[in-house]
Amino acid sequence: MARTKRYARKLTGSLKRRRDEEDLDERSLKKASLSQRLLEEQSDDEVPVGRPAFFADQFAKAIQNRGPSGRSPEDKDDAKHESTKKTGQTQRARTEYDEAIALMNPSLLADHFAKSIQKQFPDSSSLEREDLHLPTKAFRDTSGFDEAHIAPNLSSFLEAATENGKDALTHCEKGAGPHTLIITSSGIRTADLARELRVFNSTGCQVAKLIAKHMKLKANVEHMKNNRVGIAISTPMRLRDLVDAGALKLEHVKRIVVDGSYKDEKKRRIFEMNELFRPLVELLSRAELKQRYGTTNPVEIMVF
Repeated sequence: MARTKRYARKLTGSLKRRRDEEDLDERSLKKASLSQRLLEEQSDDEVPVGRPAFFADQFAKAIQNRGPSGRSPEDKDDAKHESTKKTGQTQRARTEYDEAIALMNPSLLADHFAKSIQKQFPDSSSLEREDLHLPTKAFRDTSGFDEAHIAPNLSSFLEAATENGKDALTHCEKGAGPHTLIITSSGIRTADLARELRVFNSTGCQVAKLIAKHMKLKANVEHMKNNRVGIAISTPMRLRDLVDAGALKLEHVKRIVVDGSYKDEKKRRIFEMNELFRPLVELLSRAELKQRYGTTNPVEIMVF
């Protein structure tokens, strides 16, 4: 029994010195104290000769492997796996979408926008809401697109909804401004969609991601004025500001894609976010666009 106590005390003392040297955590010390108590409770008959030394050596090696953090390689692997799992869950949450939007025809989309306007503009008069109203003829029917409304499918969605497909989407008229606007809910989503639309980049026609958080308005204005941009991707506020600054021309825009199915990490769509939906509707109801809905030189709203 005396030998057992000696080894236990030696083990505890060694760990205390290691704590001073490596700032070992309390969890390891508690394990050492528990080991000492268990060893002291055992009799000489229950502990074979040489066993305490073996136990002390093995425990010391385990503590050494754990290092200052008190975590073993297995613990670290488990933590890494858990972190990867959480990252995967976050990524899945970011790619969630509202399947109902994909099934809406122009009439249902117009009604959906009207109800959202009533909700997000509660203090507006009936005349003001009428100015913001988007008629059924403003919307392109894309309910026949049978793929999921997720980022990797946006390029095929655009091609299916565009006459002459990729050829038209990769061509720009000099000085005409973009033919396509993609309206998103955030800078991150803008970057995600821009990556998927790189297939439409060509020598004389760019896909431009206009991220407000990382680029000042002045930089976006200069980019739009100095480059041929066929597809412009950004949030409603930044696109509205570019129009007001004269850098984004709307006369030749042929299609406006609203990223309406996408849900962010809080499960919100662009229709539920007042700070996004208000500038979105104000942009879509501008006179230079509204007068072209359903005409011979149409601009069409598509909800992805």
